[in-house]
Amino acid sequence: MSERVAGLPHEVSQPKTEGYKAWYGPEILAGGGYHDGSVLANRLGLQFARIATLNLTWRLRKRAADADLKAYVDAFERDGVVAIENFFPADVFARVKAECDTCYQAGLFTSEVVEDNFIIEEHLVVNRHKREMPVAWERLRSDDRLSRLAAAVLRTPAIEEMRMNVNFMTKSKGAPPPSRLIGTNYLHADVHYPSSKAWLYLNDIDETNGAIVFAKGSTQLNLGRLAHEYDVSVRVARAKSEGLGYRTTVPGCLVRLPTESQRRAMGIVEAPVCGKANTLIFANVMGFHRRGEFLEGRRREQIQFTFGDRPALRRVDQDPRT
Repeated sequence: MSERVAGLPHEVSQPKTEGYKAWYGPEILAGGGYHDGSVLANRLGLQFARIATLNLTWRLRKRAADADLKAYVDAFERDGVVAIENFFPADVFARVKAECDTCYQAGLFTSEVVEDNFIIEEHLVVNRHKREMPVAWERLRSDDRLSRLAAAVLRTPAIEEMRMNVNFMTKSKGAPPPSRLIGTNYLHADVHYPSSKAWLYLNDIDETNGAIVFAKGSTQLNLGRLAHEYDVSVRVARAKSEGLGYRTTVPGCLVRLPTESQRRAMGIVEAPVCGKANTLIFANVMGFHRRGEFLEGRRREQIQFTFGDRPALRRVDQDPRT
């Protein structure tokens, strides 16, 4: 039984999900990482079959949104991203921010460098620090509006899993060498089917401290996207066969970077998603996005929410974070 925080609401009751299954299909088509299979299998169209399997399942789900959330869900469906200012009550946000700062000052964050652009990432998994972050654990995890919005954009009856990860990121020329290379600063899509993440901005974030850059409308499966998926599936399979990937000198997202002609064919136009502190961003990471640029010394502070909506656990070589 979880500890309760005085003055905070109990968890909201959610619709029952017994018997509900989000994804259908055999493991080879409905599981694994973003691009799986051999060079030959992908030359024969394996990635097309995987795209068809998961996107058909998605389109068969019911799309429902409460009246107070409909405008946000409509924007999300249209653009692939939506930003909502002043999402949480001011007093709740202030308490959550204070918890994050206290944990940071106490040295509870772990530090890692996984990019080639001098960004130091410091993390704290809220689910592992419930005692130190009781307001975030109780209040955010059980927030009715957040839960209903997440369920609506994921097209699920309810959210059964929510993970919260606090991220502080700073650019410094003194950053140590990368432990591995992911490449979230390169334009990429996380997956080949609809999948959502959310970020709560803890400080004001803009073009100078790494605001998420997103290409609105790039979640659409047009001919340009399918051509890109085919090309990249072969590229990634070849890179894996040559021993390249997220633990080597080549950033993983760089391996599947769209070419200029592919960007034009998909109609990709990048734009930063800026916001003041207490702005909540929901994004369908099937769309193309990247981490924005940082000025020296500027910091981006956020809480990232993930919802366990993937059909299979992502593998080590499929770890792009925005």
